[in-house]
Amino acid sequence: MSHTTRSSGRKKSSRSAWIIIVIVVVLAVAGIIVGIVVSSNQVGPTPTPTVSPTPSPTKTSTSTPTVTPTPSPTSSPTPSPSGSTSPSPSPTVNPTQAWANKTYGIFATVAWSHTGSAVVVLPKMVGEQVKGGILTFTNNAADDSDFVVQVLDQDGNPMGDPQIAVRGDYAGTVGYGLAAPEINSDAVPTTVRVTSSGNWAVEIAAVSAAPMGLGTYSGDKVILMPAPKNNTLVVNYGLVGGRFGVNYYYQDQLTQILVPLSGAQVDDQSFALNGVPGLIAVNSGGQWTVSAIN
Repeated sequence: MSHTTRSSGRKKSSRSAWIIIVIVVVLAVAGIIVGIVVSSNQVGPTPTPTVSPTPSPTKTSTSTPTVTPTPSPTSSPTPSPSGSTSPSPSPTVNPTQAWANKTYGIFATVAWSHTGSAVVVLPKMVGEQVKGGILTFTNNAADDSDFVVQVLDQDGNPMGDPQIAVRGDYAGTVGYGLAAPEINSDAVPTTVRVTSSGNWAVEIAAVSAAPMGLGTYSGDKVILMPAPKNNTLVVNYGLVGGRFGVNYYYQDQLTQILVPLSGAQVDDQSFALNGVPGLIAVNSGGQWTVSAIN
């Protein structure tokens, strides 16, 4: 009885040992499997991802705008002249008007009107003196009163005889400073003294503004004369007992009396001019004609 009991205890101990061994083996195998799995997921260090640089944002219209300056006009290059291209002709300058501007000066035309006697200031050029000009007057006389126009110099002295000295109404053009001063070479026309009891008006203009050339005119007039190729015929058809006289001006304010001022009627008189540009000042009580000899 006691032998049977000992044998049963050994079998239990053996079985327990095997169970423990199996559990250890299972745990060992499980550990190995887990190690393999873990090691397969950690082959090497995880690489740091490369960060692409963030592009700078493009400036929008909200930033300060760039101001584009307006370009200055660029001159086109002058093409090289070819054999078939003719040069553009220069504008033609009237030699008679150019002479008048150089001799007497040029200024803007001015106008003035008044009632009764007055003194009118003549125009001046900037930087230099005006030597002469033309005066176009109209006068509505009162009771056939005197109408007198006298040019004065810088000292208030008369420069020659009155330009106009008539009675009653008047309409015409006269010159001032056309001839060089005979006594005082420094005399400069500065004012015009007008004696009138009526309404009058005057237009003051440069000599180059005078009408040009030959033709038929009436009353007092200043006419530009181109350089003549031959003599000039002057015919007066003024009223009998009227007045008529012709002065010729040329070069540097030189003067020549062609017809002395008188009350006689002048017909078909011819005069040899100097072959240079000039002008004539005519005093007449009627119609007159300037024409070239055929």
